[in-house]
Amino acid sequence: MISLDSKKRLDDVVVPLGTSIADTLARIDRAGTGAVVLSRTDGSLYGLITDGDVRRAILRGVSLDDPCETIANRNPVTARDSISARDALHLMTQHDISHLPLVDQAGVIRGFLLRKDLGAGKGLDESARERLSSVVVEPDITLSEAISRLDQAGAGAVVLCEEGRKVYGLLTDGDVRKAILRGVSLDARCGEVANRNPLTVEGSIASADALRLMTLRGIDHLPVVDARGNLIEFLLRRDLIQEGPLNLSAVVMAGGFGTRLLPLTEAVPKPMLPLGDRPLLERTIQQLRRSGIHEVHLTTHYLSETISQHFGDGQDFGVSLTYSNEEQPLGTAGGLKRTTRPEGPFVVINGDILTGVSFQDMLSYHRKHRAEMTVGVRKYELNVPFGVVDCEDGWIRELREKPTLPLFINAGIYILEPGVCDYIPDDTRFDMTDLVRGLLGEGRPVASYPIIEYWQDVGRHEDYEQAQEDVRNGRI
Repeated sequence: MISLDSKKRLDDVVVPLGTSIADTLARIDRAGTGAVVLSRTDGSLYGLITDGDVRRAILRGVSLDDPCETIANRNPVTARDSISARDALHLMTQHDISHLPLVDQAGVIRGFLLRKDLGAGKGLDESARERLSSVVVEPDITLSEAISRLDQAGAGAVVLCEEGRKVYGLLTDGDVRKAILRGVSLDARCGEVANRNPLTVEGSIASADALRLMTLRGIDHLPVVDARGNLIEFLLRRDLIQEGPLNLSAVVMAGGFGTRLLPLTEAVPKPMLPLGDRPLLERTIQQLRRSGIHEVHLTTHYLSETISQHFGDGQDFGVSLTYSNEEQPLGTAGGLKRTTRPEGPFVVINGDILTGVSFQDMLSYHRKHRAEMTVGVRKYELNVPFGVVDCEDGWIRELREKPTLPLFINAGIYILEPGVCDYIPDDTRFDMTDLVRGLLGEGRPVASYPIIEYWQDVGRHEDYEQAQEDVRNGRI
């Protein structure tokens, strides 16, 4: 937990809605923080205004008498007030920001952290120790429970420990994805999937030595143990090295009619249906931005002006937005031929998907497999209510009573190399399934990426209701 003066400065930086831009500028000047946070009457975060936002507003000719919320960034990067100094520094470096509002689970502002509060190497040991409570799990918990803990910890791995925090094994996101692809049941013990012999170091280790060791062994996680093998720290590669830009753009398919959601979509396009205090598409763009993606293209069709009027050029949402409106629907892949071809790999995501997937991890997986296209897949278990008879040449080989069949469904999230667009015909309806079949038919490498993070398709009424409940309960 950060033990800084970030909470004490709240009186200086919290500005109520309705404050004029001129008065907000004066508050920024008095606080000396370069930014202020906007608060609703219940104390929850509304947005962030930096001195740069004010300067740009003045250049646009905005009146200084206008209320401050008209120029605020409604989707600033935020963190929980329990974040460690190291993780806060990593988050701010990743998003190239100098101000970090700290909020509790209800979204109430609890602190305001400045980049200058943090030194490049500050709090490494403290951070490594602090995260132990979130990454330590028992070997006997199920794979499903381990996935939930991985999502909560946000470290990309958990450490399996027996009594006394004696290291039993290490379970990474990659281990889980491989297990799912092998058909391992989510009810299996996570100890059966984990690496039982992870690399560990005993006692303290210098940052440079830890980074050198992790680079040499090609690992991102390093448990530190005492002489008895008990876990005392957990180092992450991201603690030790500043990551470069993600170099990834995105295309969001936002043109669907949303027929199954009628009458909700009679006057509102499906991606603009509200989830909590903002539309679904706004949450998608926020997730892309938090992953370091700043160039986003929207393909639109049904009620396209509703989308473009809300988002504009994307500046207020921290991204650069471009649009292509399809006069006739071109399918989930056809519209890609009408976009400017990116220089590097790019994400394609359906506009009716709510997810917490890590696009950084998906890109790493895509590159590791040297794929030309990577398809996000989700495990789906089909419960057959009858006894199943396996037959061969007229003979019964096996009887299975009401089995559960593990299947993988298309999650509507993809990473593509630019050259894949050559397989898409011009101005013709063409779906992603057609593209996958075409690539496979040409012997091109197509990888599957199991999504273990939160994922919800919002295509039916019951799905939309579930997504609303998940947002209310803070699951996403």
